[in-house]
Amino acid sequence: MTPNEYLKIKAKQDKIIKLASRAISSARYEADKCKPPTNRRPACAGDIVTGAVIWHIRDAQSGGDYWNIVDEPLHYGDDFKAYVADDGCRYGLFGAYVEAK
Repeated sequence: MTPNEYLKIKAKQDKIIKLASRAISSARYEADKCKPPTNRRPACAGDIVTGAVIWHIRDAQSGGDYWNIVDEPLHYGDDFKAYVADDGCRYGLFGAYVEAK
């Protein structure tokens, strides 16, 4: 493969990535409008698994409750460092809850 062939492949794939990123951003924007579940329970260590939706309590003045997705479990059951979320930040179980099934 030549550098020019590489650049052609890269340009094509960059376009695909750009479209996918827009679709993901749009979906996240719409999902962020979701109201918190009314049937909820406190999150426990067993809830911290990759891909889980974890809600956190926040007062209305700060924008109300919010959610994130567990990207990497860290310290199961820790109030402050239980997992890394999809936004790259660390979160704990303090004030965390999940939708009860």
